[in-house]
Amino acid sequence: MNDSPSVSLRILSLEDSDTDEELILRELKRGGVNFVSRRVQTRDEFLRETLEFQPDIILADYKLPTFDGGQALALAKQSCPEVPVLIISGAVGEETAVELLKAGATDFVLKDRMTRLVPAVRRALREVAERQARRTAEENLRALNEVLEQRVADRTHELRRKNLLMEEDLTMAKELQLALLPHRFPTLPRGVQQAASAVKFASIFHPASSVSGDFFNVVRVSETAVGVFICDVMGHGVRAALVTAMMRALEEQLGELAADPGALLTAINHSLCGILRQSGITLFTTACYIVADIGKSRLTVANAAHPSPLLLRHHSADILPLTPDDTAGPALGLFEDEVYRTSTFPVAAEDLVLLFTDGLFEVENTLAESFGENRLRKTFAQHAGQPPAQLVQDVLTEIEQFAAGHVFPDDVCLVSMEIARLQSPLAGSAEAVGVGVADSALTRPAREIASPPLQPCG
Repeated sequence: MNDSPSVSLRILSLEDSDTDEELILRELKRGGVNFVSRRVQTRDEFLRETLEFQPDIILADYKLPTFDGGQALALAKQSCPEVPVLIISGAVGEETAVELLKAGATDFVLKDRMTRLVPAVRRALREVAERQARRTAEENLRALNEVLEQRVADRTHELRRKNLLMEEDLTMAKELQLALLPHRFPTLPRGVQQAASAVKFASIFHPASSVSGDFFNVVRVSETAVGVFICDVMGHGVRAALVTAMMRALEEQLGELAADPGALLTAINHSLCGILRQSGITLFTTACYIVADIGKSRLTVANAAHPSPLLLRHHSADILPLTPDDTAGPALGLFEDEVYRTSTFPVAAEDLVLLFTDGLFEVENTLAESFGENRLRKTFAQHAGQPPAQLVQDVLTEIEQFAAGHVFPDDVCLVSMEIARLQSPLAGSAEAVGVGVADSALTRPAREIASPPLQPCG
């Protein structure tokens, strides 16, 4: 359907007048239309040529002896609905013209105004071309949508498969990480039941996601001492969880230093800085390590920017922070040459030590108020005297009630250590079942080891 000089426009003409047919063809030629035409006068001829000639446009006289333009229009809409039909007539009333247009005629031209024929033909062909282009665009768009939908479906399937694999990996990582945590705590003396141990433990470990950046461990240091290590790696998720595994490995690798908290943190920090320097990663972790020696009635503590553990005195109901402000060192992984201090505190029978990560008290309520360390200490004091396992559970429950449904934004780790009784270094001494000399030690100040100036890593 093109009237350019290189392509002939196929015109089917329904006309019974030789003179009118000649006028129509002459007008088309004068208008520069390059065409070939066929003329029909009957219904049968019209139907045959619409199929065989396959016209680009139909010019139909409105009145013929046995056939008319209205009937031709109806047949054309059935046999070749995309072909425009122009009605040409000597006289068409307004009502007839409206009916023809409603029936699908593209236009009509009066025979005494043939100058309108060529513009009408060109406009009709242009409309057909536009419809065809629009239809082609719609088909292309539909095909593209189908391709895109298939790609989305394929991509969704692939993502679902990868997510499933990732979930399986995270599940395994979670199980491995939980396996690294202590499930049975060491007893003093060695081999007794947990209930008969001179030092008893309870813990709560609650990751904010599948895996956690918090970690703790409890190790036997000697026949009269146990150590508790707790750390909180910067960030969340898999990256932090990998570092906790690294911290566990470093802790075990440096186990010969377990009796000296400051020396252990110093060695872990030195190794961690070396690993981070080689990898080019900026990362740090807070940590605290406490050794409880029931034979010497004391606690030794070193802290690397971790929230201070608390000592709940049984006989006085006082709460003592085990990391005075001037004794905590920087987080591990920042300064390679840092030497961490060891502080010493006296301990009595039935005293309770609590270690935790900051996720425990950073949770907020509906008013965006943080639970905070001060409220946490008051909560510990309110529940003092309970068995360790009950105490940690009640503390967590109270914090959850404060949050009123808000989730903990960070990993939560809470460990309690109860000094059930002390053991005298002298067999049969009265100190083995009471406080005796240990009570007199409560008034002794903590001992500290000074550290040299900070040296940046790498």
